[in-house]
Amino acid sequence: MKCWKPVLLAAVLALSGAAPAAAARAGAPVPTVPDCAWEPLGYQTSNVAYPDTNARYWLLRYTVRKGLAIRLDGHFPDARYASVATYDAQRSSFTGPDGTPSALTDHQLLPDRGSGNPYRQPARAGGKFTVTVTDTPAGRPNALPLAPAGTPEGAEGTVVYRIYLPHGKFRLPKVTFVQDGHRVRVGTCADALSPGSPAAGAPSGTPSPAGKGTPPRPAFSRSGGAGLYPNPDNAYLSAGFDAPPAGQVLVVRGKAPTATAGDHARPWPAGNAQVRYWSMCDNLWWGPGEVVANPLPDGGVDPGCRADFDTRLSPAGTYTYAVGTEEQRAAVERVPGVTFLPLSSATPTARHLLILRNMVAAPGFAEAIQRVPAGSDAARTAEVMGAYYPEAAYCGLSVLAESGPEACPGS
Repeated sequence: MKCWKPVLLAAVLALSGAAPAAAARAGAPVPTVPDCAWEPLGYQTSNVAYPDTNARYWLLRYTVRKGLAIRLDGHFPDARYASVATYDAQRSSFTGPDGTPSALTDHQLLPDRGSGNPYRQPARAGGKFTVTVTDTPAGRPNALPLAPAGTPEGAEGTVVYRIYLPHGKFRLPKVTFVQDGHRVRVGTCADALSPGSPAAGAPSGTPSPAGKGTPPRPAFSRSGGAGLYPNPDNAYLSAGFDAPPAGQVLVVRGKAPTATAGDHARPWPAGNAQVRYWSMCDNLWWGPGEVVANPLPDGGVDPGCRADFDTRLSPAGTYTYAVGTEEQRAAVERVPGVTFLPLSSATPTARHLLILRNMVAAPGFAEAIQRVPAGSDAARTAEVMGAYYPEAAYCGLSVLAESGPEACPGS
C-alpha cells in the first residue's frame, strides 16, 4: 500500500499555483493526500477480492475530513463499461447522508460542456467529465458521497475507478483534493497503467475434504461481496465446490442473458441486451479471493473467467461449462457447445468458488440476478431466475466427451 503524508502549505501553493492571497489562509486545514493516485488492483497485480479478469481496477485512498472535496477530471474511455464509486472504511458501498448512492455508472455521467458521453448517445469516446466526491452531494450533478452518515474524521475512504474491456489506450482521471480553499493536485502512480503479469495461484491452500465418491452437488445463491469493494452495478451468484474426483469435471448449465457486444462504448440501454456484461469465474475459496490464473507452457496465462463473448452457446442460447484441470482442457473443448473453465493448476484439489456476474441489468430483465432478494437461498434464487439459474453437477469426462452434457446428471 502507498503511504500517506500531510502536504506542507508551501508545496500546496507551488503545486496549485495559488495566488499570494491564499497564504492568508495558512491557518486553514490542508488536505491529507496519498503519495499518488490510482493504485492498480486486479488479477494482473495483487489478485485479491475475486476480480474479473476482463476488468481493470484502480484505487484512490483518502482520509475523511469535514469540507473535503475530491475532483476527478476524466475522459470517457472507449470500453464496454466504466464507473466511479466510493467505499467506506469497511470497503463496502454505501448511501450518503442525503441518500445519494456511492456509485456512478458511465451512462449516468453528464459530460462537460462541449463534450459528449458515448454511453448516453452516439458520440466519440474521449469526451470529458468531472466527478466530485464531497460530503454535500445532494442535488449536484456527477457527485458522490464522501462517507456514510456518522463517519468520524480520520476514517479511510476509497474511490474505485473501473473499466471493463477497454479498446485501445485510455487516460485515468486527474485528481485534485480541495479543502478550505487549498487545492492539491495528486499525480498518478507510476505503475497505474503497467500491464503487469497475471499472478498464478499460490502453491498452498485448503484441500477439498477427503472421501470416497462424488461430492455433493454445488448450489448457487446470491452473494453481496461486502468488504471486497463490490461493484454496485454487478449482482453475483456464488457456489463453493470441492475438487472433482479423478476422471470427472464439474458441469454447469444455464440460459445466458443477451449482452452488449464488443469493446466499444455504446449508449445504454442497447437494443435487446438484457445486461451490459456477464461472466462466470472460477476462484480459490481460501485466502484473499484470487481468481484462477494458470501459467501455460507457451508463456501465456489461462484466466479463470469466461465472459459472454468467449462462452459457447447452443442455438437455444444456453451455456455449458466444464470445470476441470488444464490436462482435461483439450478433451472438453472437443465437445460441441461446451466451454472449458480451469481449476487452479497450483492447487487443483483445493476448494474453489464459482461466481456468476450480471452487470447493469435492463429494467425489463425479470430473471436477472439483481431481482433476487438479498440473502435468498438456492431454492429462492432458482425460483426468481428460472431458466437463467445455473445448475451444477459432477460428470465423468468420458461421459461428457462421448455423449455430451445431456448425458450428465442433472440434465
